[in-house]
Amino acid sequence: MNIRDITQRIKWQEGTPESPKGTSDATKYRTIKRIQTMADAIEAQFPSVRYCNQIKLKHMKYLKEAWFDNEGFAPSTMADYTRAMRLMIKALGKERHWFGHLGLVQDPTRGGRRVVSRVTKTRSRNRR
Repeated sequence: MNIRDITQRIKWQEGTPESPKGTSDATKYRTIKRIQTMADAIEAQFPSVRYCNQIKLKHMKYLKEAWFDNEGFAPSTMADYTRAMRLMIKALGKERHWFGHLGLVQDPTRGGRRVVSRVTKTRSRNRR
């Protein structure tokens, strides 16, 4: 499955003069690779889903409830895939509706990893 529409909406944290470290290339590569792996798993299980805009809540539920368990991931790897899933859902623009159903709503008081990426809502049609 081509995930170009998803990856175009992801904007990675850039370095600033105060904090010269931005998102590393390895982090970007791993996250995009995980999103691609999840998209390929959806396409393998649901052959009618050929484009990322066809992904529905039931496909994400399949990933979370069946695919994660069948792959036998370690807890840390599953957490990485869950972060990539959150980013994928945000890039699809479905976070408001899907996070609650998938149990991905984060408690802001618990803390967690720092955010190194964000998702743009719209993309200028004139930019390449």
